[in-house]
Amino acid sequence: MQEVLETMRSALLVSAVCILLYVLGKRMSNSMRKSETKMSFSLIDQFESEIKNGVLTVVFHVPINFKKPIEIVLRSDQGSVLATLQEGVCERGRQTRSCAVGEWSGRCVLALRSENQSLERYLFFD
Repeated sequence: MQEVLETMRSALLVSAVCILLYVLGKRMSNSMRKSETKMSFSLIDQFESEIKNGVLTVVFHVPINFKKPIEIVLRSDQGSVLATLQEGVCERGRQTRSCAVGEWSGRCVLALRSENQSLERYLFFD
């Protein structure tokens, strides 16, 4: 009977350790996924655009260690490229890009693209 109790106690201890390791592994995996998601979407989360006095200004934030190419393009509603504001890897921190909008009129698409990210905004020029 004593041997059975010892075996059961050992089995319970091993089960508890396995459950603890599973829970810790799951939490670490989730927190790593969250940090990856936060980093990969921080460009879009902090992406702002403004048209003032005939100039389009785009502001975005590049996180630390983000070494992926970033492309920011302004296209006409028909798809032709009106201006390329950014193409390639950027330094970390707050970035500002601008271009003169000239005599453009109608609806345009401002597109930001990077690895695992894409954002398109419609802009209207009078």
